[in-house]
Amino acid sequence: MNTWVCCAENAKGHGKSISGRKLIAAALALMGGVFLTPLAMAGPVGGQVSAGAGTITQTGLNTTITQNTANLAINWQDFSIGANESVRFIQPSTMSVALNRVMGQNPSQILGSLSANGQVFVLNPNGVLFGSSAQVNVGGLVASTLNLSDADLMAGNYSFGTPSPASGRGTVVNQGHLTAAPGGYIALLAPEVRNEGVISATLGTALLAAGDKVTLNLNNGSLLSYSIDQGALQALADNKQLIQADGGRVFMSAKAADALSSAVVNNTGIIQARTIQNVGGVIKLMGDMQVGTVNVGGTLDASVLPSPAGGRATVFRIKQILHSTEYYFSTLSS
Repeated sequence: MNTWVCCAENAKGHGKSISGRKLIAAALALMGGVFLTPLAMAGPVGGQVSAGAGTITQTGLNTTITQNTANLAINWQDFSIGANESVRFIQPSTMSVALNRVMGQNPSQILGSLSANGQVFVLNPNGVLFGSSAQVNVGGLVASTLNLSDADLMAGNYSFGTPSPASGRGTVVNQGHLTAAPGGYIALLAPEVRNEGVISATLGTALLAAGDKVTLNLNNGSLLSYSIDQGALQALADNKQLIQADGGRVFMSAKAADALSSAVVNNTGIIQARTIQNVGGVIKLMGDMQVGTVNVGGTLDASVLPSPAGGRATVFRIKQILHSTEYYFSTLSS
């Protein structure tokens, strides 16, 4: 039947006999065929550099992108990372940006390790999910269903808008651990963004922005400011677990598309922006000024961490606030 079957050493065949030498040759040929057959690669698939210069190396379950220019854009058919896989960006500096744009129809599922010494953008209009096993350690991260053109990337114009033609309404959800380098940032941008895991940006910025067009002001690997230039239908920025930016800033913001739509900022988890190293933390929850709602049912902690010099500590525990548009919490050391 033209198949190999395991049997005892003293078993006899019922077909034509074959010499030991031919048997060994056949076995080696079969083994050679196995090793020469390309293995199905997991992780990101079909990467093509569209701007800047860099190389993509995939070895087993590990993908390494070596970036040779300050800015790099790669178009992928699929950008996902399995639970036992890793993707590593080696970049010229912390100011470098690597844009990863998904051209296929599948959402990105980040379940493994994503690391970089600089800034990484993952743009997928179908959605981005960081699963519970995801471990992200980068200088800065943008995960978005919005698009950024190569021309804008190379010019340093970080204006993220709805892809053209517009595709389905994807969401950005974090259930894992997203960590930025000190002074860096984590930015989730989409019509609907949800944190169900842990986001950490010590001395930096954590941003959840819900809208159809968002502009970021980035400088030297830090997020200085942002604006939602165009709202979305049923915009939602939601935190259910932990967002931490001690000595930094936490922003949650949503903007509606028009007067007939809605924009909701919802917190039922913990938001920490405590004062460390005499640097005060800031928490801002901002809904649409016209049709926005801010719901707060968790903990907002803008306290001062204990220090030898002392200081004051304030922890805000708010059961619920409805039909409000903006809340600002900031505590500085005394």
